[in-house]
Amino acid sequence: MLIRIAPDMFTDERFDCVTVQEVCEEIFRTQKFKTRYPWRNDYKDRIRPSNFLKSTDDNFRLNLDVIDQLVDAGGVSLKTGKAFGLSFVDKKIAAYVTAYDLEISSTDNSLIDFLAQEFSKKNRSPLALLNDWIGKGLIRWNEDVRRIIEDWEKNGEPVQPSKDKKEFLKLTGVKYIGP
Repeated sequence: MLIRIAPDMFTDERFDCVTVQEVCEEIFRTQKFKTRYPWRNDYKDRIRPSNFLKSTDDNFRLNLDVIDQLVDAGGVSLKTGKAFGLSFVDKKIAAYVTAYDLEISSTDNSLIDFLAQEFSKKNRSPLALLNDWIGKGLIRWNEDVRRIIEDWEKNGEPVQPSKDKKEFLKLTGVKYIGP
């Protein structure tokens, strides 16, 4: 969602964002992303995994083992009452977040619930990240950004938190127009 607003979000340290190889592969390999985000190929050279996040060290493997056990033991979301439906890639993302003490920004509710419930990890909404970038002067509110946010609504992206919408208004002087 944000790559169209900040194409350098994974290549410029000022944005303080990283992604992992598994996410890059999903973005360019799965039908869901191909259908929903046909523009993603325009950013292929900018969606790069972090060099420092590796799935081979002992800490990562330990975290992945714990996450596997929690999910495989039938861990249930207290929010939904349903089992966490985490894919292998979701489990690896959770392992990266916990092993490297990262924040996460995802719209995958099962992954968000799992990390919050089992590891007290809070999710940062896309709008919260955008607010950070506006606050730092990395992004300016303009007509192009407005059109992209309107696309969020058209693409059925999740509703952004009220607190982030209020912060957006405070930063830009404009009422948030997306979901």
